[in-house]
Amino acid sequence: MQDFDDSQEDQVRLNPPAGRPSLVGVLYYPDILDLRYAGYELERFEGLLLAMDSATFRRALAITSMLHRSDSSPIWNAKRAYQVELLVLDTLHEYGLAQVPQLLRRVLGRVFEDETQNFLTIDLVTVFYWACLAQVADDYTWREPRLAEWSEYLSYPVRSVFGLSELFKLVEL
Repeated sequence: MQDFDDSQEDQVRLNPPAGRPSLVGVLYYPDILDLRYAGYELERFEGLLLAMDSATFRRALAITSMLHRSDSSPIWNAKRAYQVELLVLDTLHEYGLAQVPQLLRRVLGRVFEDETQNFLTIDLVTVFYWACLAQVADDYTWREPRLAEWSEYLSYPVRSVFGLSELFKLVEL
């Protein structure tokens, strides 16, 4: 039975898959090269990748609750986040970054593979994908000011549940 305290044993994946001692084993080098060719180093997303890999069961449940309950937060809605994702993708495509979101999704999808995939890990991949997209959007706010607001909206689940606000530039009112 899963214990619900914040100990190390409370991770979504208790043990890494066989033959993989850490997150480094999951990174597929051609994806890293493609991401580099598109203009991004994997180190840009390292904090998010490590947070996702060490996600606790309680935090995964909080993320799932946010995504599947419309009344979970009065300031954030999953349906609106999907719409904002499309707006960000469209804007990034205009600036020649159409390949970056696909590569990020592929890299994040490799963190939880095979027997570790379940509804919790799929939801984690979704919100961390949004957070990575928010970081890319932060880099282009100088070209399109609306990206700052969209970035803040997409990164909200990761910032609120995982406390990773320091990784994002937040809009100041």
